[in-house]
Amino acid sequence: MVKHHYKKSLQQFFKDGAECFKTTRLTQVSLLVSILFLVLTFALPIWRLVPLASELPFIALHYNIYLGVDQFGSLYSIFLLPVLGLFFLVLNVVIEVASFRKQKILSMFFAGANPLLQVLLLVAVSLIILVNV
Repeated sequence: MVKHHYKKSLQQFFKDGAECFKTTRLTQVSLLVSILFLVLTFALPIWRLVPLASELPFIALHYNIYLGVDQFGSLYSIFLLPVLGLFFLVLNVVIEVASFRKQKILSMFFAGANPLLQVLLLVAVSLIILVNV
């Protein structure tokens, strides 16, 4: 019979995750706020730019105060930022749970960094939408 070492590690990881989110209020609030900002980051382009898709074949993706709009892309390029936010949210939560037992301060750092990163991405998407509307 083959023993799977990763199975025990994965079970321990989920136990640590449950303990992390049950015992620390910061991790709970951080995750909820991060998910809220991530949903807004996905919903804002859908609400404002998708209806304009028939009129605009390309959208402005970058604005420079010296040159004006200097980068264009397809409508789906705007969703790169929300997908990046989802990737960083998952990565931060995994690192947060993995470091919870041994280094609680590092875990709290990643818990606090999650909402800040999501807010920055939401602001970036909002500014891109303002340039296009």
